[in-house]
Amino acid sequence: MRYHLVVTPPKIHAIVKSFGFGLMVLVGGTLGYVVIEGMNPFDALYMTTITVTTIGFKEVFPLSLGGRIFTILLAFIGIGVILLIATEFARAMLETDLRRVLGIRRELKLMKNLKNHIVVCGHGRMGHAVIEILHQRGIPFAVVELDPEHCRSLEDRGLPVVRGDATDEKVLASTNIGQAKTIITCLADDAHNVYTILLARQLNPSINVIARAVEFDADERLKLAGANRVLNPYLIGGMRLALSAIKPTVTDFIDESLLGSSVELDLAEIVIDPSSELAGKTLAGAEVRKRFGIIVVALKRGDEAIFNPDASERIEGGDVLVALGPLSAIERVEKAVQ
Repeated sequence: MRYHLVVTPPKIHAIVKSFGFGLMVLVGGTLGYVVIEGMNPFDALYMTTITVTTIGFKEVFPLSLGGRIFTILLAFIGIGVILLIATEFARAMLETDLRRVLGIRRELKLMKNLKNHIVVCGHGRMGHAVIEILHQRGIPFAVVELDPEHCRSLEDRGLPVVRGDATDEKVLASTNIGQAKTIITCLADDAHNVYTILLARQLNPSINVIARAVEFDADERLKLAGANRVLNPYLIGGMRLALSAIKPTVTDFIDESLLGSSVELDLAEIVIDPSSELAGKTLAGAEVRKRFGIIVVALKRGDEAIFNPDASERIEGGDVLVALGPLSAIERVEKAVQ
């Protein structure tokens, strides 16, 4: 993981304040020499600089008694200000370094404790959109990204990120991928996505793999590598644009249901546990709509998908219900099926 120096506002304020004292000493010393010795401003600034920095180059001209006393005082004040500036810088570096060490330990601990999380490989435009949705929904995830600027932006937000190449076994393993439930590959080219999928399958044979296809003919290669699902964003985007023109109301409703921006509805996958009270009952007998206020849009059993299932359809353990309803209702039914 990559960490970087972060100087917080209080430290910046202290450093700026110390520099302010230094500037005041330079201005005060310059004015002092102008008044006491009658120097021109440049010569006065020169004398102040060599006195404060203790360089001790040749004086502009021999000083009077008053000038010498002023120089002694200015030298002591200058040394104090320089020490103050150095102290503030050292404090900022030390505190930042301590926070960095503690941050590394904390992030490593969090990464090791991740379970049933989603590993997102790549933080480009597609990966960023994926991460935003996961973060909004409170779903645990870890990001693998090579670009240092992208890593920095994620770290600044406190999001778990591993800096490195997703095709590197050690990098991918550091996301605790053995305990992950899903990996999403959003890398810039299909070759890297294929290699990452193969590596993920080696580290976690049962992991669910969702891959982004860059080229239109890459779907088959990605599936052969082990992807459970392949999505081509350009194809999906084109379809969405066409449907928005043909059926704008339908697409708007789907967007609101999936993203939940203004409508309190959600489309959810509800996995039926064999020990659930709903297992063994028909949809009518379970009174899913009456009890929970949701609409079962589809029922998936293994590789078979039943759309708009009849009320007499029996619910079995392991089935997946695709339901539409208010967020509160979805939460209630998810608790009931556990």
